[in-house]
Amino acid sequence: MPAGSKTGPPLAKAKPISASGRLSRFTSGLCDSGGRIMTEVLFSAALNGTEPNLLSSSGWSVGNATTKCSLTKTGFQFYYLPTVYILVFITGFLGNSVAIWMFVFHMRPWSGISVYMFNLALADFLYVLTLPALIFYYFNKTDWIFGDIMCKLQRFIFHVNLYGSILFLTCISVHRYTGVVHPLKSLGRLKKKNAVYISTLVWVIVVAVISPILFYSGTGIRRNKTTTCYDTTADDYLRSYFIYSMCTTVLMFCIPFILILGCYGLIVKALIYKDLDNSPLRRKSIYLVIIVLTVFAVSYLPFHVMKTLNLRARVDFQTPQMCAFNDKVYATYQVTRGLASLNSCVDPILYFLADKASFSDVRKSLTKLRWLFMKNLDPPLKGKLASR
Repeated sequence: MPAGSKTGPPLAKAKPISASGRLSRFTSGLCDSGGRIMTEVLFSAALNGTEPNLLSSSGWSVGNATTKCSLTKTGFQFYYLPTVYILVFITGFLGNSVAIWMFVFHMRPWSGISVYMFNLALADFLYVLTLPALIFYYFNKTDWIFGDIMCKLQRFIFHVNLYGSILFLTCISVHRYTGVVHPLKSLGRLKKKNAVYISTLVWVIVVAVISPILFYSGTGIRRNKTTTCYDTTADDYLRSYFIYSMCTTVLMFCIPFILILGCYGLIVKALIYKDLDNSPLRRKSIYLVIIVLTVFAVSYLPFHVMKTLNLRARVDFQTPQMCAFNDKVYATYQVTRGLASLNSCVDPILYFLADKASFSDVRKSLTKLRWLFMKNLDPPLKGKLASR
């Protein structure tokens, strides 16, 4: 050892740390720094009655942990939606069945507006046929048992009916506008053949625009091992679905709605300034304006507003302060989903009130059925019913 050098106690040789030791130190440090954070998240979730979602890739940041609002679903949707769907199924099935029967067997010859109304009735009828599975789904506590393909088909048919109905109501409104405001110019344009071509084009457009629903919709497994049937899409595709939904809303709802409002404004103006006080055209036009605007105000407008707001909340409003607001938005959106299906049982009223001859034929047919029913009854029971 060189002179003048200082000596000290020998240093202990460092022991190598095993992999398990390093893991122990890492988890210990993680618990020290993040334990308080995780406790706060779990405690907050317990107070709100929700289950924390700590595996989500989007949401607010709490230290090194990420989470997002978990929807607090109330029991009303398990009773409200199936109740509405039962009402829509019964009235929509009967009303649209009678309407299709009248169009096929009793309404001859068809006019251009008859073609649009028949296609509207067909779209509504196809939709109400899918409702029994949806009714069972909600009575079964939203546990879907019919498979992924049926789930996709269910959501696809709903949107085809929704936007097909909007476009056919738009066609009916434009048809009525041209007949009232430009009666001479429209003589060669309102033929049945043109209505058939336009109706075919409407079906092609609707199916093409709505076909992405077959990709976005589907089933998913919850933590409690039950199966959900997404009415929108899973969280993994939420942002792209939001963009698709906005484009669909503008193209298939906003533009037709603006067009309908313009047509009805000009129709009302023409009815005011033209001598149509007692004409059947005036009566039909007034019925059309009232019914279509009612359908849009009750069914279509609230649904699109709340669907857009609900999707926006799921995409961007994932902060602790917004969770209660998101729950309210989701609950209101569920209400508008029921309202959106009501058009299937309101549309038949349009067929019968807008065409006096059709309504008269239905009344005659029902009277004939009642007569046949009474004819086959026993005499005592027949006398009791006849006296009422």
